[in-house]
Amino acid sequence: MATANMAPSGEPQELSGVVVGWQHRNFAQNIHLTVQSSSKSRPMPGSVDMHHLLMTRSQAFLLARYLMQLSGIEAPAPRRRGFFARWFG
Repeated sequence: MATANMAPSGEPQELSGVVVGWQHRNFAQNIHLTVQSSSKSRPMPGSVDMHHLLMTRSQAFLLARYLMQLSGIEAPAPRRRGFFARWFG
Protein backbone atom coordinates (compact mmCIF):
# COMPACT_ATOMS: atom_id res chain seq x y z
CA MET A 1 0.00 0.00 0.00
CA ALA A 2 1.39 3.41 -0.89
CA THR A 3 1.94 5.51 2.17
CA ALA A 4 0.11 8.77 2.62
CA ASN A 5 1.27 11.61 4.80
CA MET A 6 -1.65 12.38 7.05
CA ALA A 7 -2.96 15.83 6.26
CA PRO A 8 -5.74 17.76 7.97
CA SER A 9 -9.17 17.19 6.52
CA GLY A 10 -9.71 18.86 3.15
CA GLU A 11 -6.03 19.12 2.23
CA PRO A 12 -4.38 16.95 -0.45
CA GLN A 13 -2.33 13.97 0.64
CA GLU A 14 1.05 13.07 -0.80
CA LEU A 15 1.51 9.42 -1.79
CA SER A 16 4.84 7.69 -2.23
CA GLY A 17 5.54 4.21 -3.47
CA VAL A 18 6.88 2.03 -6.25
CA VAL A 19 5.01 1.65 -9.54
CA VAL A 20 4.41 -2.05 -10.16
CA GLY A 21 2.11 -1.82 -13.18
CA TRP A 22 -0.30 0.25 -15.21
CA GLN A 23 -3.07 -0.04 -17.76
CA HIS A 24 -4.69 2.47 -20.04
CA ARG A 25 -7.81 2.64 -22.16
CA ASN A 26 -9.63 5.19 -24.26
CA PHE A 27 -12.47 6.90 -22.49
CA ALA A 28 -14.43 9.17 -24.83
CA GLN A 29 -11.85 11.75 -25.99
CA ASN A 30 -9.70 11.15 -22.89
CA ILE A 31 -7.43 8.45 -21.52
CA HIS A 32 -8.15 6.46 -18.38
CA LEU A 33 -4.86 5.48 -16.74
CA THR A 34 -4.78 2.93 -13.91
CA VAL A 35 -1.51 2.90 -11.95
CA GLN A 36 -0.68 0.11 -9.51
CA SER A 37 1.74 1.00 -6.73
CA SER A 38 3.10 -0.39 -3.49
CA SER A 39 5.15 0.98 -0.61
CA LYS A 40 7.12 -2.29 -0.47
CA SER A 41 9.89 -3.24 -2.87
CA ARG A 42 8.47 -6.80 -3.05
CA PRO A 43 4.72 -6.27 -3.03
CA MET A 44 2.35 -8.98 -1.92
CA PRO A 45 -1.02 -9.31 -3.70
CA GLY A 46 -2.89 -7.50 -0.92
CA SER A 47 -0.43 -4.61 -0.66
CA VAL A 48 -0.92 -3.17 -4.14
CA ASP A 49 -2.91 0.08 -4.42
CA MET A 50 -4.70 1.12 -7.59
CA HIS A 51 -4.96 4.78 -8.61
CA HIS A 52 -7.34 5.79 -11.40
CA LEU A 53 -6.44 8.91 -13.39
CA LEU A 54 -8.45 10.52 -16.17
CA MET A 55 -6.45 12.81 -18.46
CA THR A 56 -6.84 14.52 -21.78
CA ARG A 57 -4.81 13.31 -24.73
CA SER A 58 -2.71 16.48 -24.49
CA GLN A 59 -1.90 15.77 -20.86
CA ALA A 60 -0.98 12.16 -21.73
CA PHE A 61 1.28 13.37 -24.54
CA LEU A 62 3.06 15.88 -22.29
CA LEU A 63 3.53 13.24 -19.58
CA ALA A 64 4.92 10.74 -22.10
CA ARG A 65 7.31 13.33 -23.55
CA TYR A 66 8.47 14.35 -20.08
CA LEU A 67 9.12 10.73 -19.04
CA MET A 68 11.01 10.05 -22.27
CA GLN A 69 13.23 13.09 -21.65
CA LEU A 70 13.94 11.98 -18.08
CA SER A 71 14.86 8.47 -19.18
CA GLY A 72 17.09 9.70 -22.00
CA ILE A 73 15.14 7.82 -24.66
CA GLU A 74 14.46 9.62 -27.93
CA ALA A 75 11.23 9.28 -29.85
CA PRO A 76 11.56 7.02 -32.88
CA ALA A 77 12.11 8.83 -36.15
CA PRO A 78 9.08 8.72 -38.45
CA ARG A 79 9.38 6.16 -41.20
CA ARG A 80 9.74 7.48 -44.69
CA ARG A 81 6.72 6.66 -46.84
CA GLY A 82 7.32 4.15 -49.58
CA PHE A 83 7.28 4.91 -53.30
CA PHE A 84 3.71 3.74 -53.94
CA ALA A 85 2.38 5.46 -50.81
CA ARG A 86 3.85 8.76 -51.97
CA TRP A 87 2.42 8.39 -55.47
CA PHE A 88 -0.97 6.87 -54.68
CA GLY A 89 -1.47 7.49 -50.97
